This record gives sequence, structure tokens and C-alpha cells, in this order.
Amino acid sequence: MTKRFLLASAILGLLVLGTVSPIFATVDFNAYLPMAGTPITPEFKFTKNVAIDYSGGGKLKDLLNGKNMTVSFSDTSDNNTSIKAFMENINTEFATDRKTTATISSLKLDYQVQINGDDKGATIDYKITLTPTLNGYLLSKGEGTVPTVFDISWMGFKMTGPVVISSKLGDLDINSPLGIIQNQLPDVYTVLKGTAAETTLQSNLIDASALVSYPIEKWNSLFDPAYTLSDAVGYGYGGQKVAVTGFAYGQSDLYQGSLKPQDTDVDFTADAKYHLTVIERASSGTIDADGHANGYEVQGDPAISTTSGASTSGGTTTAQGLSTMTIYVMAGFAAVIAAGVFWFSNRKMKESLKRGVDNSPPPTFQYEDRKHWADKFDEEKKE
Repeated sequence: MTKRFLLASAILGLLVLGTVSPIFATVDFNAYLPMAGTPITPEFKFTKNVAIDYSGGGKLKDLLNGKNMTVSFSDTSDNNTSIKAFMENINTEFATDRKTTATISSLKLDYQVQINGDDKGATIDYKITLTPTLNGYLLSKGEGTVPTVFDISWMGFKMTGPVVISSKLGDLDINSPLGIIQNQLPDVYTVLKGTAAETTLQSNLIDASALVSYPIEKWNSLFDPAYTLSDAVGYGYGGQKVAVTGFAYGQSDLYQGSLKPQDTDVDFTADAKYHLTVIERASSGTIDADGHANGYEVQGDPAISTTSGASTSGGTTTAQGLSTMTIYVMAGFAAVIAAGVFWFSNRKMKESLKRGVDNSPPPTFQYEDRKHWADKFDEEKKE
């Protein structure tokens, strides 16, 4: 995440007065939208964390205690026909549910699950990374003051059924948390089968719908007239400075509220009593769009319009309508508050130091005449 987002989010976070109901998902998303509308490679990371408590003993403890393993594989649609079929299913989802003309021409899949168990419980951590090559997201090409319009509704796709991928692990349903358990831990699945834990784990891992559930015009955004693109391969610029507007979602602030992880807790009984916890944190997304851009909706779907330079009429604003100058004023205001707190605390410290000074007259002391050690013998002689 760029420094400008951290600055804006930190400033807005200082002014949070309450919270709103956040939208939770398990996706981290980032993309770059060039003005030319050339193919892009956005990245989706889907995560989920599962914890099983078997501190009371039972079969699950016998099966998972001391179990430490990482299961992973990577492949592309060019090499794997099952990933190609998955890519075509996403394109169908784009056309039917997302109503977008964007399509994926190739897809890279990275799948990883970490399983760690001790004498109290076990954790299963899922991470799926999808890196598609996307085309057709440019709705209209602008020129001069006529804006270019990007369709971004495709970023909110989700898969609601099994996604079976053939790999070195065999046939594996990567869209379900139960998939890897059935594939690698069949005895564990036998214990979970028919319980409330199985029902809870029958969820979808590949779900980016939270990104479009929160309006793009409310995402944090900031225009940078001198953004440096260092990735010449991905963006096609050789480290040149270009005008870019950045959009960010997933930071706790005045508009999105306090975004915290959401825990689902389930007690279930098989051969013994167990506890299952599923942890889902708030989703996040970042989009960098060429030019001076604004987010809005086209027939209920998110889009971004952009021009090659900052608009003289619209100003340089954030997604919530806050101008860039307002952000800087807010930053100055925060600095004034910090200075005031420092001054106040420093004053209090000095006052406490003054209270600690004893202003009463100094005590008087009486000193005895100092005698040399040899005088003792003279006194004895006189006696």
C-alpha cells in the first residue's frame, strides 16, 4: 500500500466518532488500470483461518496432534485443462452475474494450505491467489476533457459451487475448506462429517463480492500528479512519472467504521466435544487508475472515469468528496492537536516539579569543633 493511503487513512482514523456495520470477506485485491486499456494482471488473494479446539481429548487430538504440513501447488490455464475450465467459469460469472464485457484470457493459480496441530488444538490456514490476464474492461476511450471509463464490476466475482482442480494432489475442490481435509486428512473428515462443523465449513473460499458491496465512490482515494511507475513490464512505463488516482478500501476510518476480524464459533460433538472457530478478516482492495479519476456507478455497477489531468472544475478530491487540500488541512489539524497535547503534558510536568520544591527556610546545623585523633591522648594525660 502506498504512503498516500497510509497518510489519508491515518488522518481519517483520528476523526472516527463511531462505527458502521462493516462488510466482511476474505479477499485482498489490487489492480492497475492504464489509460490505454491494455490487458492487465490484477491479483486476488483469498484467505480463511480455521481453528479446532480438542483440548478435552478425542479422535481429532489423536489425528492432528503434532501434525505440521504445508500443501501447495501452482499452475496456469495454459498448462492445466482444469484451470482453463475454471477460467471459463469465471468468464461465465462475469457475463451473467457481473454483467461485464471483461474476459480473462489466461489464469495463474497458486494454492496453499498450512496445517499445524499441538496437544490443545489445530489450525488450518488457507490462501488462494488468482492472477488473471484481463481484457475488455475499457467501456469508452476518452480524449482531452472527455473522460475514459473503466468497468470494474468484474472485481466482485464469486464462485458458488465446487472448483475441482487436477494437480499433484489429485482432484481437489479448492473452493471449499473441506476440500483439502477430504483430500489430505480423510480420517479427520470422517470425524467432522454430519456435525455442525461440516456445515460451517461448507462455505466458499473464492468470493470477492465484498469489493462491490461497498460503493466505489466511498473508497478512500487520492490524486497523485507525479506517481512513479517502476514496473515497466506490468505497466509499460520505464519508471516514468505519470498522473495516477489511487483508490483504497479496507482501512478503518470515518466512513467504513472500525473493521475487525469476524469470528464464527461452533461447538460440535462427535466422539467427544470440540470447538470450531472460523476467522474472516475484512477485505481490502487497491486500484491505481491513470489520470484524475472518480468512482461512480453505471446502472448499479461500479465504474471509474478518468481524464489525463486534474479537472479544473471538479478539483482534486477523495472518494468521499474531501479535497486534497482538505486532507492536508486535516493533517495540519492533527499536527496542531499533537503539539497541543505535548504542550499541555509539558506544562503539567513543570507544575508537578514546582510542587515538589520545598520553599521552607533551610535548616540550621550546629557543628562541633573538629579534633585531631592525637588530641585524645593529650586529654588522657591531663586527667
